[in-house]
Formats: sequence, C-alpha cells, structure tokens
Amino acid sequence: MVRKIVCSMSLAAALIPFVKSASAQDYKGTPKPAISDYLTSSNVKKESATTTKNTTNSSSNTCGNPAGHCLFYGGDFAYDPLSSNVANGLANENTLLVAGSPYGAATWVPFTVPAGQTWEVTGLFTNNLSDYGVLDQSPAEPTSAAFWSVNEGLEPGSAGTVVASGTNAATVNPTGRAAFDLIEYTVEVKGLSFTLSPGSYWMAVVPLCTNTADPYCDGIFFLSDVEYINTTPASAFGPAEPIDASFLDSSFFGLSFYPTNGPLGAGDGIGCDAFSAGVLGKK
Repeated sequence: MVRKIVCSMSLAAALIPFVKSASAQDYKGTPKPAISDYLTSSNVKKESATTTKNTTNSSSNTCGNPAGHCLFYGGDFAYDPLSSNVANGLANENTLLVAGSPYGAATWVPFTVPAGQTWEVTGLFTNNLSDYGVLDQSPAEPTSAAFWSVNEGLEPGSAGTVVASGTNAATVNPTGRAAFDLIEYTVEVKGLSFTLSPGSYWMAVVPLCTNTADPYCDGIFFLSDVEYINTTPASAFGPAEPIDASFLDSSFFGLSFYPTNGPLGAGDGIGCDAFSAGVLGKK
C-alpha cells in the first residue's frame, strides 16, 4: 500500500492517494470490491458530493443504508472541492493498519433523546470514507462485523457509562458519495434491542477488518463529518445533533476521548463539529 501518510487521524490534514497493492490484487479469498466498481456511474465521481442514494427519506421517516425507521440522523457528508474548506473525517476503525481492542480508533457521535420520549433502539450506523470498504472479522470469513456502543456521560478522558454495546454482524454499502479519492460507505448493525430514556448519549459504530489473511484489511475508514453552517445538513432527521460535542478515542493515536472540534481538536480545526451517524428504532 502506497500512502503519503499512513496514520493520519484527520482526512483533510493529509490527502491520501490510493494504489491497490499487488497482494490485494492476488488475493484468492472471497471476491472484494474495488474502488472502480463504484465509479462506473456518471453521478459518482471522486471528490464529488453528488448523491445517488439518499441516506434519509424524510417522507417515510427512514434512514440508514439499508433503510430502517429513523430516530436520529446527523445528516449527509458534503464535499465541494471548489468552495468547501471544512469537509473532513476522523479515524473510525479496527483494521490491520489501525488496530486496538475493541478498536484502533473510534469517533463518538452525540445525540439526544427528547424529554417525554423513550426510544427502542434496533440499529445503529455510521457513514465512513474508505478505500476498500471491506469488513472481515477474523478468523471466520466472510463474516462481516462492527463494534458498536451507546454510552452516556462522556467527557474528555472518560468513556462515561456504557448503556449497551457489542460486536455484531454488520452490512457495508456505498452511499453514492465520495471525496479525497475515497468512497463513502454506510456501516450498519441491526437486530439490536435496548431502550433509551430521555437524556444525552454518544454512539459509535466501528468497522472491523482484522483478518491477517486478507490484504484488504489494511484499508482505512474515516467517519464522515457534517457541518451546521447557516443550515441543517442535508437529510438530517430527528433531534438536532449537538455541535462540538464529539470525541475521538484511540490508544493507537494516544488519545483518550479527545474533543474533535476546534484548532486544538482531533480534526486540526477543519470541520469535525458533527458527524454522519444515525439511530434506528421506534418511539
């Protein structure tokens, strides 16, 4: 794998060229998608914000990919190479490149259950920019999985209290958006069952690709950010995502629940005020 910077936390801080390695080309396991597989449509181009598949359908109150009944969605990633200077993403993965337990890096996204409501959560998802978009949970392939968690009381240096978490089967599907020579994929876990009472929470859905026999597991995943600049992000749904309240946690990068926003934040002052993630279920 040829990269200028191998371990950058922030996408905007280092544009990462993509070159498929010979080992990946020669891989004999389950067929893997290539970036070119998702660039055949004229509507999907590198470094384009053109959307071919809506992550949210407000008319039917659905979000996710595949879609489910939506409780919260922070909104779609948008990238305009001619005018945007805030589009970014932060490391969100457990791969052979950025490894750890239970993850190498996780970007935690805040959301709020309003007063007077109780949410029955059935699924969670994050939208991630990736070179391969491959999930392989070692040792059994082709099982695909993601680590997920919902916590409350997060603060700098502290995970707070875990409400529910696990490692579950996950799906990974392209959204139709792309930037930084990467394709955006929805990583989604369903079949969950837990209840949230009114209050403030943080969620994480971290793609896992740890199969040492699979060279695609040296790929990268960055959780796409969204920006509340004079308007609500496209397709946002439910209670507004709290701004400047996200955290990056990564023993790999030596950060413990570190704020993502601002000039001293994990995003290097470029975007990262809010992120593209969602909660599925019913009230």
